[in-house]
Amino acid sequence: MKSQQTSIDYDANWLNGIAYEVAFWNNVYRWKRTFTGMMNWSHYGSAICLEAFDANSFLTAAADKPLVLDVGCGMSYQTGSLLKTDGGTQPLDIRYIDPLAHYYNEILKRSKRPMPPIEFGMLEYLSAFYEPESADLVIVQNALDHSARPMKGIVEAMRVLKVGGVLYLNHHPNEAETEQYKGFHQYNIIDDNGKLLIWNKHESLSVGDTLNGFATVETIRCENQHVVAILRKTANVPESLLEDNKDKKELCLLMMQCHKQGHSLRRLLDYKFDYWKFNTVQFFVQALPWGVKMKLKKLIKQA
Repeated sequence: MKSQQTSIDYDANWLNGIAYEVAFWNNVYRWKRTFTGMMNWSHYGSAICLEAFDANSFLTAAADKPLVLDVGCGMSYQTGSLLKTDGGTQPLDIRYIDPLAHYYNEILKRSKRPMPPIEFGMLEYLSAFYEPESADLVIVQNALDHSARPMKGIVEAMRVLKVGGVLYLNHHPNEAETEQYKGFHQYNIIDDNGKLLIWNKHESLSVGDTLNGFATVETIRCENQHVVAILRKTANVPESLLEDNKDKKELCLLMMQCHKQGHSLRRLLDYKFDYWKFNTVQFFVQALPWGVKMKLKKLIKQA
C-alpha cells in the first residue's frame, strides 16, 4: 500500500521549490537576450491569445468590460493584454497573479523592465482575493500541477467565475513524473480518453466527477501534446465544497512551522545555499543559446 501524504507535506515541498523559481526568473530578466526572446514569444501588448481556445471571441461576447485573472503567471506575461474589437483594440482588464509576487516584483524593480507589477494571490484561496462571481475568465497555464492543492484551486476558480465563465487550463502531461517530483512538481495532469485527471503517487482525482452539477469539462490534446481543458461554470459551487475549517487548521500549523524554521540558522542557510546554487547555474544556463539549453534540459530529465 502506498503511503499517504498530507497537505502539509505538499506545502513543505512547494515551499522548498521557491528558491529554484526565483533564481530562474531572476536570470531570465538579467540577460537582455533571454528577456527579449521571452517577450517575442509572449503575447503581451497584443490581443489575448490562448492555445485551442478563442478567448477573444469568448470575452467580447461575455461582457462589456470582462475581467481576466491569469493565476500562477510567473513572469512570462504570455497571455496578452488587449481585446480585439470591431473598432480595433482596447486594453483588457487582466490581472497577473502569483503567490511569489513579492519576489517577482523585486526582480522587476532590480531589472528595470517596464512590465506591470504582479499581484499576490493563490489559486487555492482565490475567492479570498477576488469576489465570487466577479471574473469572466480564469487562466492557469503550467501552474496547476505546481500547486499544493490543485483540486481546491479548481473549485476556488469556479467560485470566482461568473456563471457562464471559463476556467482555462493548459499543461504539459505528467510533468511531475518527468521532473521526478522535485520542487513545485508534485502533481500530474493528463487527458485520459476525454477525462481530466490530476494524480500523483498517492492519489488520483477526476476533475469532471468533482465538478459534476455545476461545470462542464472539455479536454483537448494538442499536437504539441499539451493538455488543454475548458471548464465552463453552469451553476454556483455547492457550499459543501467550500468548507475551509481544515484549511485554516493546516495553514495555522504551517505558519507556526515556518516561524519555527525561520529562527533556525540551518534552515536559513539551506535556503540561501539553494538559492545561490540555482542562481549560479541559471546565470550560465540562461546565457546559452536556446537550442543548447533545450538539449541540456532533455539530458537532465533523462538522467
